[in-house]
Amino acid sequence: MKDKIYECEVKRQYLIDGQRVWRWKRTPVAEVLRGEEIRCHECKGKVRHHKKRVSHGPKDHVEHYTRQDSEQCPLGFYSR
Repeated sequence: MKDKIYECEVKRQYLIDGQRVWRWKRTPVAEVLRGEEIRCHECKGKVRHHKKRVSHGPKDHVEHYTRQDSEQCPLGFYSR
């Protein structure tokens, strides 16, 4: 199941010591909300979000935007 990555990192805002801070958090793809900024948890590359559309189709996952990112990431489809 290479390049069907079921976890990613989501940029979320947290309140730490009274300060609002943006941090990356590793999250299952099924819990990602629309409009959130996401990236690959392994290579930190840009990914696109794919939702499950039909009951017999693949579950929610992400895949790399570019072939170059996919080639350089251990989770990528084109990884060597």
